[in-house]
Amino acid sequence: MRVHGDKIIKRRSEIKKKSDYHDYLPELREDFQYMCGYCGKLEEITRNAFEIDHFVPKKYDKSRKNDYSNLVYSCYVCNRKKSSKWPSGNAKIQFVNENGFVDPALREYDKHLERKSDGSIYGKTKTGKYMEEAFEFRWRPIREIWQIMQLVKKKKLLREKMQTLQSDEMKDYIAMDGLLEELEKIMFENKE
Repeated sequence: MRVHGDKIIKRRSEIKKKSDYHDYLPELREDFQYMCGYCGKLEEITRNAFEIDHFVPKKYDKSRKNDYSNLVYSCYVCNRKKSSKWPSGNAKIQFVNENGFVDPALREYDKHLERKSDGSIYGKTKTGKYMEEAFEFRWRPIREIWQIMQLVKKKKLLREKMQTLQSDEMKDYIAMDGLLEELEKIMFENKE
């Protein structure tokens, strides 16, 4: 399964140039479908604000600081894990011995990283394994986050259904909703 599930991330190509990359936030949120480009976490299930990552770090290419095609909508954790990592140290060289990063807005991203059915993310290639380690996917509650995201989707559907049910039938749904709220609280307290 894809890291981003059924959502396709694609930056718009026609965008008005802005003098400060922070001003691109509304467009990035929309283009990245309100999820982290790197781990696929939805912004609605996290306590920490999402951020703008420079795919090629500013440290290595200051000229791309406000280049929309170089910006990634990222959760707080992925942005901190990637930071200014760039194996080659040269903006024009993306990989060194297959170590490096793949832009999550490109289809190529799916060739390197994949999500297992339990929600965990693993590298399918040497580059994917490099990214898996760089983002520390194995050590983070990625699987649990994915499961919560799936439960949140189901919860929305259940709430819609609850509107049409008789009050006795609603008890089971309300109990499940309470359990989900508790799980969400646990995840938020862990600040992931």
